[in-house]
Amino acid sequence: MTFETLLIESPSTGVGLIRLNRPRQYNALNTKLLQELAVALEQYEQDDTVSVVIITGSEKAFAAGADIAEMAGKSSQEMLELMQSAPGWTAISTFSKPTICSVAGMALGGGFELALQCDILLAAEGAKFALPEITLGVIPGAGGTQRVARLVGKSLAMEMVLNARPILAEEALSRGIVSQVIKADQLEAKTIELASNIAKRAPAAVKAGKNCVNKAILSTLEEGLDFEQKAFLPLFDTDDAKQMMDAFLNKSK
Repeated sequence: MTFETLLIESPSTGVGLIRLNRPRQYNALNTKLLQELAVALEQYEQDDTVSVVIITGSEKAFAAGADIAEMAGKSSQEMLELMQSAPGWTAISTFSKPTICSVAGMALGGGFELALQCDILLAAEGAKFALPEITLGVIPGAGGTQRVARLVGKSLAMEMVLNARPILAEEALSRGIVSQVIKADQLEAKTIELASNIAKRAPAAVKAGKNCVNKAILSTLEEGLDFEQKAFLPLFDTDDAKQMMDAFLNKSK
């Protein structure tokens, strides 16, 4: 399929890369882009040669938010129908393989909400995150209030949602929003390096690890511990685990 709003690349073995590509609109998320994002992720879901997917934007913007031109003047019912026509709003959160979001410039509103759905979030120095929907008379509607509150706590989440407080890369690191802050000219290379390393890991263990961490966020400790053990034990029956432990003991690759 030829995409109009995305660039699809294969920067390394086992790694797929989706680049948001509406540069004149700072990658504002319109229905077309979100529909194509869902298609691209589904293609990667079915592609056994791809183990990890990177989602990124441009040097100036990951995504400046939802496309206001599409939303202005809509009724609640019309807005619901618009969101339902754009499956990309939830496609990342239901994708089974690891996702890495690489953010340079701004990730605002819906762009930030998309980034928060990824498993790992990396930021360039100076990157900016914010939920400015309140300045338009609405609130985040694609998971922003829920995911931000789980990451940063109630007080800061309230500031971000009720007063559009921006978070710069270094604070995002200290608050647990991102896992690394990287020099802008090294961001893409470092992101690809991380994705390549994960792609080399045992697939069953990677899948189990991702599922367990996601379970931890959405359950009690007791539920999470039970889920972890049920994911942990079957890995000992996999060829990868047997071969890798044997290699470790024999000091071989």
